[in-house]
Amino acid sequence: MTGGSPRTGRARRRPLGVPVLRPVPGGWWFDGLLVAALAALTAALVWWSPLLDVDIAVRDWCDGHRPAPVRVLMEAFDYLGQGGALIVVTLLVTAWLAWRHRTVRPVIPTGLAPIISTLLIVGLKRWTSRGAPHHGSVHLFSHGVEEFYPSGHVSNAIVYFTVLAMLLAPYLPVAARRLVQWLPGVLTFIGTTYLGYHWLTDSIGGYLLGLLIARLLLRVPWRTVPLPRWLDRPSP
Repeated sequence: MTGGSPRTGRARRRPLGVPVLRPVPGGWWFDGLLVAALAALTAALVWWSPLLDVDIAVRDWCDGHRPAPVRVLMEAFDYLGQGGALIVVTLLVTAWLAWRHRTVRPVIPTGLAPIISTLLIVGLKRWTSRGAPHHGSVHLFSHGVEEFYPSGHVSNAIVYFTVLAMLLAPYLPVAARRLVQWLPGVLTFIGTTYLGYHWLTDSIGGYLLGLLIARLLLRVPWRTVPLPRWLDRPSP
């Protein structure tokens, strides 16, 4: 938190990243659990057929219970994980913060997030080559043209909204930051699964992967990373 100077009638400009989101603890045990859970889920999809039956049952139930008003709402939920729109919004917020605070610091996590996400998500999708709920195979490694595991929409919603919450931390109360960080991922999970755009286990895999990437990004002390003076000239 900032401290010291008394408040004046004019709103005082708060330094970039103060207060920041709570840093991830130094231990890596939970990150290891996320990796193990994603590996176990992937293995179960290959060697435990009842899990595929669950995917099919969830898809069939959603197909039979999709009234128009609910579908519209779920489309909005799914759109929260649209990568292109998220990148544009994040870049706009980043540009505003970089200009306002005369520093390149906001640009670094914003630039790394899509690079890390794309490498991991696209890599896993191409490796597992799983079909979508309404075309292609439910089995992994089906060698079709479809690539749907894990869900990029769900992962994107967690990663990009975590970055947005981190960038906007000085301007949002704690409750609002938590909503920005965590609610979109849950809503995207529900929407993309309900609409049949992804299997249930696609969404679970995307959530695990997104949470892992978000935790990795939160481990870096972006506010104090040493930078050349010409890249970091905070305004008074």
